[in-house]
Amino acid sequence: MRTFIAVDVATGAIAKLQNEIMSTAGWSLKDVKLVETQNLHFTLIFLGEKSQNDVDRIKSKMAEVQFEPFKLTYTTIGGFPKPSSARVVWIGVDQEGGEKLTALANDVIAKMVELRFQADKPFSPHMTIFRAKGRPIHIEDILSKYQDKTFGSDLIDRVHLKKSDLSPGGPAYSNIYTVDAKK
Repeated sequence: MRTFIAVDVATGAIAKLQNEIMSTAGWSLKDVKLVETQNLHFTLIFLGEKSQNDVDRIKSKMAEVQFEPFKLTYTTIGGFPKPSSARVVWIGVDQEGGEKLTALANDVIAKMVELRFQADKPFSPHMTIFRAKGRPIHIEDILSKYQDKTFGSDLIDRVHLKKSDLSPGGPAYSNIYTVDAKK
């Protein structure tokens, strides 16, 4: 099964922001694909195709992860690979929340490295909110409009091992295993 480890977000502020950005930029659903509210998350590590035996080992290592709940405030908007030709539009987080999310990601990644699973790239505290359809999109105007603004916040109190089922309509994610924060 196709797997990754992530933290979910619960705020409705992101969906409102997505609609506002689409209106401001003049984008339609022909230009971009919105990440559906139920699929919004921060990927800590993408694991790829794993067997049930691997999943059992991953669950065992995840059970060792300990963290306290923390707050993230959504602040920055950016684009990959660059704002003048973005394929992905993302939202970032405040410095303190980003540091806590990065520390959690690094702990999870270290546990996965113990199982000989490697992260494909270093963790960066960002969440994809749009993907370009067809040709890249220009987001320079969006960046300047939303610079130095905040877009809501979330309490991060769970980490999930997720399964991704791909279909023509897009991915469907389901939780296989969850680690709760210490209360």
